[in-house]
Amino acid sequence: MARAAGGRLRPLVALGLLATLACGPAIPVVNVVGGALVATAIQSGAAASPVRTPVPPPESGPLTVQPDGASVDTIVAALYAAVSHGPEYEPNWIRLRLLFLDRAIIVPPRRPGAEALTVLDVDAFEERIRSYIAGRRERGEPLGFTEREIARRENRFGNVCQVFSTYETVRAPADPAPFARGVHSIQLVSDGRRWWIAALVWDTEREDNPIARNQKELHP
Repeated sequence: MARAAGGRLRPLVALGLLATLACGPAIPVVNVVGGALVATAIQSGAAASPVRTPVPPPESGPLTVQPDGASVDTIVAALYAAVSHGPEYEPNWIRLRLLFLDRAIIVPPRRPGAEALTVLDVDAFEERIRSYIAGRRERGEPLGFTEREIARRENRFGNVCQVFSTYETVRAPADPAPFARGVHSIQLVSDGRRWWIAALVWDTEREDNPIARNQKELHP
């Protein structure tokens, strides 16, 4: 506080301005102009105009796009590449996480005897796969997991795309026959810069759940 003539107290004028720009979940860029405090004494009974901290100009161009999210094709290919791994490795967890929206859901097939479906986030999905690999290692079972797309059907409107992706799974890329097949339902959304996986749901092929003929050939 400043003391004026006559012993009366007059307040200081203070202005705090905080401008925060947050851009792009793939590569976070945060510019902060931190609460600069400007105090101006009151003179001659009138307050001076406050001094404002300048706001940074808007970005001149788009953010760098992660190659895996550049298109529907690249993000689906990246999903298969990230989960596939040799016997001495685990999936590429870092790459896998960068494909999914925050709070995306993953719903694997209902386990035999289970009463309900399991809905996972990416953290829980990683923990589930780590546990699966550790269990096979402890039991001395073959490790390695290669999943590849063998067919696809897409339905796209603007910034949303539904992909039905038929897959087969082998222990090693050179294996002549898969030990599992199924269909992934992949819900994708674009934020204008890149594509993200919003949800991943799938079911496996079984004797009572065969893959249809039109889901066995890769469509352009």
